[in-house]
Amino acid sequence: MSEEKPEQMYPVRTLHEFLSELNREWRRFKSGTLVSLSILSTLLFVCALLFFRALRLGVDIVVYVFPIILAAFVIYSLRIMVIQYRFFRKWGHRMDQLVLLEEKLMNEKLEEASKQQLSSSET
Repeated sequence: MSEEKPEQMYPVRTLHEFLSELNREWRRFKSGTLVSLSILSTLLFVCALLFFRALRLGVDIVVYVFPIILAAFVIYSLRIMVIQYRFFRKWGHRMDQLVLLEEKLMNEKLEEASKQQLSSSET
């Protein structure tokens, strides 16, 4: 009685597929971070304009509090996005190097396999 083991499922088929997908997602996140940085910078500029407008008009203190609190949150978010962008840039470069190394090793292995195949077919 022979039982066939079910084929084991893996999240990715090959290392190359994994690295390609990871590199693609990495670029998306890096682009998203850049978009977030530009939106937050614009929002901070608008907060500053609101604050100076409130100062110029001489309105109640409550009107000052909102732009200040909003600006504090925006500055914090900007700081986080800058840190995130630096992370993606640093590790993205390393991921690119890893992908290039993997492709180089794959090409060498394919060339070696084709040479072996040619030599075995000649004999």
